[in-house]
Amino acid sequence: MLTASFSAATAAGPGAAVDLTQLSIEDLMQVQITSATKQAQPWANTAAAVFVITADDIRRSGVTHVMGALRLAPGVEVARIDSSRWAITIRGFNGRFANKLLVMIDGRSVYTPSFSGVYWEIQDMSLDNIERIEVIRGPGGSLWGANAVNGVINIMTKPASETQGGMVSVTAGNEERAIVEARYGGKLGDTAHYRLYGRYAERDGSVAPGGQDAGDDWNLQRGGFRLDWQPTARDSVTVLGDVYDGDLRQNMVIPTLTPPDNQRQLDQAKANGSSVQARWEHQNSSTGQLALQLYYQQEERSDLMQSSELETLDLDFQHNLKLGERQEIVWGLNYRRYQDQFGPATLVSIMPEARTTELFSLFAQDQVALTERLRLTLGAKIEHNDYTGWEWQPNLRLLWQPSDTQRVWGAVSRAVRTPSRAEEEGRTNLTTIPPLPEMGWMPSVLALIGNGTFDAEKLTAYEIGYRTWLGQDFSLDFTTFYNDYKNLQSVEPGTPFLESTPLPPHGVFPLYFHNAFTDDNYGAELAVDWRPLEKWRVQFAYSYLWSRPEQKNWSPLNQVSLLSSWEIRDDLEFDAWIYYVGKIGSLPTLSPLGTVTIDPRLNLTLRLGWRPRRDLELSLVGANLLDDRQLEYVQEAYTFPVEIERSIYGQFKWSF
Repeated sequence: MLTASFSAATAAGPGAAVDLTQLSIEDLMQVQITSATKQAQPWANTAAAVFVITADDIRRSGVTHVMGALRLAPGVEVARIDSSRWAITIRGFNGRFANKLLVMIDGRSVYTPSFSGVYWEIQDMSLDNIERIEVIRGPGGSLWGANAVNGVINIMTKPASETQGGMVSVTAGNEERAIVEARYGGKLGDTAHYRLYGRYAERDGSVAPGGQDAGDDWNLQRGGFRLDWQPTARDSVTVLGDVYDGDLRQNMVIPTLTPPDNQRQLDQAKANGSSVQARWEHQNSSTGQLALQLYYQQEERSDLMQSSELETLDLDFQHNLKLGERQEIVWGLNYRRYQDQFGPATLVSIMPEARTTELFSLFAQDQVALTERLRLTLGAKIEHNDYTGWEWQPNLRLLWQPSDTQRVWGAVSRAVRTPSRAEEEGRTNLTTIPPLPEMGWMPSVLALIGNGTFDAEKLTAYEIGYRTWLGQDFSLDFTTFYNDYKNLQSVEPGTPFLESTPLPPHGVFPLYFHNAFTDDNYGAELAVDWRPLEKWRVQFAYSYLWSRPEQKNWSPLNQVSLLSSWEIRDDLEFDAWIYYVGKIGSLPTLSPLGTVTIDPRLNLTLRLGWRPRRDLELSLVGANLLDDRQLEYVQEAYTFPVEIERSIYGQFKWSF
């Protein structure tokens, strides 16, 4: 939960590990977070809507992937499209490629610039390596740049010093066919620690509308390393590497030029990639710190929508300094280069097929203590991209401390979402149109075409928050917000034309990207952490989101999460998680199905964990226990609805 974040360096000294489950709520309010301000800061004193999911929260929730863990956070919409695809966003505008959410792993962006969004299936990482997930609801553009519009998710892995020795884990069940993990950590001299790990996951497919197997089972294997080195008392170096390869079967209804006009096809998608990341931090005095980070990642994907290769190079510099007792400044520079290559694909074509784009940015943020109980934060990021030129993202925040156990904060922020390659230079064939007389009774396709005129989408957000904690056993965090969107993506029809290739000759009804849409939404989010007994913890999260009728269909009005964690005795624990999502309504899809209704759903997950020895953990988990199967979401285009089944699995975990 958000009250359980920490920075090992500040909370317990360099290299030390902290067991957050042993801290009181009052202590947890003072632990450090970093994603909201780009510097370690007590959660209680952060003027932002922050929620942190800890490693123990993930373990007790019974999930087997990071996507499911995000359901613990208020304001985060998590819906499974099929066995491997997910729709995840914050504060609205959900979809397969939710384009207003920035996602990072250890500060490395996994946002896809080709299509704007995140391929969540390839973020199926080892949960045992995750230290915490910091979820920032609301704009983060003044620090993190374009596309951090509605929120930021930063998945942070454990230091190598916290994963010493070996660990083997095996998970098996009806849906989780096999998840096998192995990890080993050791020391290199007195100043360096390392970790090596490997993981293989194979999952069963979902269920088609008629009850038959949808055939979309999938597997993903990945491995990697982490090295943490402290060459001097003031310097630290971290190097991380990762490689993955996956076979992803995904159902789609695709347009064809011969009858039947739109056909279901099981897409045999493949994805692979690798990354390497290095970070150096230097404490140049008691009041200043320098950080330099470099990462390179390579990705390849082949499916019906695209055949592509993408290389990303990112260089980031940051300087933190204190000016006296009342002022803290952080500023930095960033350079990022994307180099892509697209090949022939069934549904999407990109011209030119290869392009190199660059991103330059400068940011600065100043936190000033106006009085002992009032703190002002001013910041902005100036960023240049190759599509829309210069973008400006300012931020103003104010934190008031009415008492030692209460905080009130407010913020006004601006953020932008910049165009993707597909929106600027792509063509996407969406669906087949039956033969019409005006097209000479030839078959036709509806095509979405980028013509280089699409501008950045813009958001101005207003937020007010309140948090309090009562002694050792209770905390409450409440946020309300209003979002005003301008220049949102719209499409306008163009003049139909004829094509002779591919055969047979056919007509094209084009839709061109424009920025003619405006919208607003507002909502409230509540998180409560309560410990009624020493061995019993209850975590509650609620979110309410109102959108205009034309957008309300994409997001539920209400979401509720209630996780009860009970330590029956020292070696036995029982967890119950109830998760409710309100009616999403009728999703308008660009498919022959038209609209699809997503009814309210109530999920129950139960977990029983047993530690017969300190080095051995056994657990039994049942998820989606209230229904045989449920429809959670549908993809906006090429829609083929499938339902997610009840899941039962057991897990064996041995540490040595």
